[in-house]
Amino acid sequence: MLKETFSSGLWVFAQSEEKFGGYNRAATVREQLEAAASVPGLKGIEFISPLHVSLENAVEVKGWLEDLDLEAVSINPYLWTEPQWRLGALTAPDPRVRRAAIDRSKEAVEIGHVLGCRKMDLWPGEDGFDTHFQANYSQQWEWEAEGVREIAEFDPETLIGIEYKIEEPRTHQLISNAAKAALLGEALRLPNVGAYLDFGHALMAREVPAETVAMLMRYKRLVGVHVNDNFGLADDDIMVGSVHFWSLLEFLWVLEETGYDGWISLDIVPRRESPVAMSARSIEMLQICRKLLARLDRVALHKAQAELDAVEAQRLVQAMLLGD
Repeated sequence: MLKETFSSGLWVFAQSEEKFGGYNRAATVREQLEAAASVPGLKGIEFISPLHVSLENAVEVKGWLEDLDLEAVSINPYLWTEPQWRLGALTAPDPRVRRAAIDRSKEAVEIGHVLGCRKMDLWPGEDGFDTHFQANYSQQWEWEAEGVREIAEFDPETLIGIEYKIEEPRTHQLISNAAKAALLGEALRLPNVGAYLDFGHALMAREVPAETVAMLMRYKRLVGVHVNDNFGLADDDIMVGSVHFWSLLEFLWVLEETGYDGWISLDIVPRRESPVAMSARSIEMLQICRKLLARLDRVALHKAQAELDAVEAQRLVQAMLLGD
């Protein structure tokens, strides 16, 4: 069974100050944690370091988590949008910048030790290119692999999930789909390197999120999961299930079928809405989906799938909606 509690990136409660501006006031880290703790069913937090937590304040943040009955889920190094990452982080032409990216990531691992978590969502959003002939692709992959290897070997017990994305902020992100993230882990032969699967990023990459889960779980490369939604053209990060309802249902179904037992984290951006209300609504949608899946005739669906019977499979999931 999937976890009965859910987690969220702390940035969800940052009052929209991290993407295209926003309409609500900025909040302190403590205020963001208090807001997260007020959301029913939300028990885990993903942090960005050093934006939310650093080695200097990690003990204090740990105390806040304990006070609010929250758990640290992952510590994610901030490797995008700052001027130093303009030409890349792990693939920057300047070796000093690459070293800074690796060192920041290692510090995130150390912060995780303090907060009691062994997971990282590594989003190399600036590693990529914007035009043809701009990049030496082989060199970029070599630098990326070297950097990820050093981070992963720093603590083999910390899982490193590459959050792949097809574009934004670069026109082409180097690790742009699930297969590339899994391939990197396989090529490095490191069991603690895989993919951090963002539902919306999978849609942008023209993947079927449920199929992506099956592939990553087959190769033991699924480190973590972000949920949100979009219209398929951009990283809208809107409420869970607000567009791709059927995809979400199948996604959750395959997570359960393949034995995923990790956190399901919200990665949404409340631009005009209340972060607490938007998060609560998203978690309620996840809970509704779980209740629907409990009605599903799994034996019959497995039989229909064994025969690739699309009509019968659709009848079964439609009956699930009606409770028949």
